[in-house]
Amino acid sequence: MRLRIAYTKVEDARYIAHLDLTRVFERAVRRAGIAMSYTEGFNPRPKISFGFALAVGTEGEREYVDIDIQRELDLGEVLGRIQEQLPPGIRLLQGRALTQGVKPLMAVLNAASYRIRILMALPILPERLQEAVSLWLAREHVIYLRYTKKGPTEKDIRPWVKRMEGEIHGDEIIFELEVEMGNAGSVRPEEVLASLRELENLPLDLEELHVRRTGVHVNYQGENSSPFEQLDE
Repeated sequence: MRLRIAYTKVEDARYIAHLDLTRVFERAVRRAGIAMSYTEGFNPRPKISFGFALAVGTEGEREYVDIDIQRELDLGEVLGRIQEQLPPGIRLLQGRALTQGVKPLMAVLNAASYRIRILMALPILPERLQEAVSLWLAREHVIYLRYTKKGPTEKDIRPWVKRMEGEIHGDEIIFELEVEMGNAGSVRPEEVLASLRELENLPLDLEELHVRRTGVHVNYQGENSSPFEQLDE
């Protein structure tokens, strides 16, 4: 029985790294008394696969995981038993049993939306904020210096950003971003805001920001749907 589960990863759970998250789910399923299916070969591993990893410290409002178990069980019972073994901040939202031939999450997910709260280093007028966002979006290229294990690399992050909006609330700005994702990579919200500050001279305090991924999507011809909706097509 193969399951697709939607879950949250918020509060203190946002500090769980992706590799550790895999272990968290494996342990929860095992402690729930549910036998997982394993790969074949000399080093069998539980059949569990996630969507695109969240950066440590970023909350996830609706993330997804596929889990294979050995027996056909009642879906509600399975979700309830697993939930009892998960740490605070990880809450199972929905589950579906998958049929044969359903593509894995990484093969269908290609977009994500984010909400970022960031403090202003100096007061910003609403019209100045809108001007800065419009100017950034009007750019054909936005070159960002990304530091990797191989050293600094210049990356054009503009093609990844499909939507950006900002609104002032008190002494902070709430940004809504929608970005493309894929095997070729993506862009982090922090990179977008860092380039917005640098290129458009917007006084943003990059040390004080809260990032939440509000969803990961299957985007087709500009329309977003969830990996659950894809199962009904």
